[in-house]
Amino acid sequence: MFCPQCRTEFVGWRGKCPDCKVLLVDESPPEPGGVEKTLSYNDLVDLIKMNNGRIIIDLTTAEVERQKKWGFPFLGYGYAWVKRFQGNSNGVSVELTTTETGRQRKWTFPYFAFGFAWEKTVQGSIAGNDLTLAAKKVARKRKWEFPWVGFGFAWTEEMEGECGADLTVRLTITDVNRKKRWEFPYLGYGYAWAKGACLELSLR
Repeated sequence: MFCPQCRTEFVGWRGKCPDCKVLLVDESPPEPGGVEKTLSYNDLVDLIKMNNGRIIIDLTTAEVERQKKWGFPFLGYGYAWVKRFQGNSNGVSVELTTTETGRQRKWTFPYFAFGFAWEKTVQGSIAGNDLTLAAKKVARKRKWEFPWVGFGFAWTEEMEGECGADLTVRLTITDVNRKKRWEFPYLGYGYAWAKGACLELSLR
């Protein structure tokens, strides 16, 4: 299901977009118009040199994965993570896909369960040049409600990596969504995922 306004895909989700509050649709809306640049690696390095040794591109979440599990007797675990980030600055486009996720679950007496998932490895391209990022800082938070409903939230706050031999890459999450659901009798599911981020490329 897709949001026709922000264009985010929600896997296993029905109803309204949690951000835009509009009904989700079955098909992805058309891509916005614009010419995207494909640069050779040397041209990309030169572009960064002309911008005082770094460029920053704002990213938005294009696709979210959400899952839930449960354990006997009343333990509910919710997991959510970003599957795709997208961004564009002056025609220089970025497309990132999560290739590995981290996952953890905890519980406390008597029936409080907390599920955590986050982006562990991300790969993609900028202007046609490959880059890879790995999680550097992960946030985990948990909440509970009477009587035995627990909600776990996790997301990657920072990632670091490289693009070729001359460029380092840092991704910083700038906005996070947190949602919670529950099912009878005491199954709570907490979901958290990045809503926005910025990607910084710098010369080594």
